[in-house]
Amino acid sequence: MKTRNVMLSVAAVVVLAAAGAAWWLSQSLDGLVKQAINRYGPEIAGVAVQVASVKIEAANGRGSVGGLFVGNPKGFEAPYAMKVGEIRLAVDPASLTKDVVVIRELVLVAPDVFYERGQGSDNLTVIQKNVDAWVAQNVGAQKNDAPGRKYIVEHLRIRNGRAHFGTALSSPMPDLHLRDIGKRSNGASAAEVVKQVWGAMLGSVSNLASRAGSALKQGASGALDSVKKLFK
Repeated sequence: MKTRNVMLSVAAVVVLAAAGAAWWLSQSLDGLVKQAINRYGPEIAGVAVQVASVKIEAANGRGSVGGLFVGNPKGFEAPYAMKVGEIRLAVDPASLTKDVVVIRELVLVAPDVFYERGQGSDNLTVIQKNVDAWVAQNVGAQKNDAPGRKYIVEHLRIRNGRAHFGTALSSPMPDLHLRDIGKRSNGASAAEVVKQVWGAMLGSVSNLASRAGSALKQGASGALDSVKKLFK
């Protein structure tokens, strides 16, 4: 009987500890994710990066990031490179405490992107080069202060985006869908995920800029008419 009581007491302690850990995770994860984005985002992208809010529901693997702001590199005049009002994500809850977090779906809802030429390049390419350089220097390196967790993103979608070319011309962006980011390597670093996502978006916006090149040389009204024809 005594042994049975001891076993029950141990089991109760384990259950309480697990419940406490789950509560701490649900209460702390939001702040940890927000802190990580605001800390490492500028370091990786080489421009101002910040988010307004993070909400992670660890129990059901759902979450959202609100108010993502990506600034413009020095020498460019647009107010920002990209703003995203909402990012939705669905995560495998069992992977949240593991070294490789499995993100079932990541959706960027209605990103607003500025494409600006200057400095012998364009603002989005400059940011891409900053990310590439950070990945080359830091991924795989043993740095205590570098974000070490890895990710697999099964589905990444960019929906209802809009690209601006200067102050008078803008157009809708084609929706993008990337699959299985980081799967072949059993996980990609956060910077590697950013690299692939930004690269895909850069390709899409650059293609729009190329197609709208002749329109950009016209007056504002003519340019808008020309761009509208691209999507008919």
